[in-house]
Amino acid sequence: MQGHITLSKKERHYQFFYLILMLLAALIFLGVIFLKGFESPFSDEDIVSIRNLDEKAKFDQQQKFTYKLLDSTFSQINRLTDETPQPFVENNIMYSINDVANYFQNNNNTSDIRKEGFPQIAKFYKMYFNDKKIISSKTENIKSFEKQFEECSIGFKEKKNQLFQRENALKARNQ
Repeated sequence: MQGHITLSKKERHYQFFYLILMLLAALIFLGVIFLKGFESPFSDEDIVSIRNLDEKAKFDQQQKFTYKLLDSTFSQINRLTDETPQPFVENNIMYSINDVANYFQNNNNTSDIRKEGFPQIAKFYKMYFNDKKIISSKTENIKSFEKQFEECSIGFKEKKNQLFQRENALKARNQ
């Protein structure tokens, strides 16, 4: 028969703490060995945040130059009246809209998401310009129809007067 060695409650607690300490020591030792060559992902976080702030400042500076282009394009479109725009004016507006859309397309080093707003602004300008052109064509059609109506009305009155004079002439003959 083998004799069982039993530990007291106090000895079992000491044995448990001893095993926990040994596990922690092994984890620390192995962690130092394996993680010794790795770079910390937090070591260059300050550099990355400074770089992001610099990019935002550069983007703000570039964006200041676009204000003039945005304002002039909008005022060109807004200045259009009910009449059909001249071809060179229409061409200038389309070039300006394309300039707005492509202003930050060639600048790939900027990772600022605000640059995605410029193609959307260009789409809005294009829709606004198309609306102005539709208004001008509809106004032109309305003016044409009004002119045709006036001509028809004048022609109708003349025909009515001619018929009235014929009827009067026929009545005068018959009497």
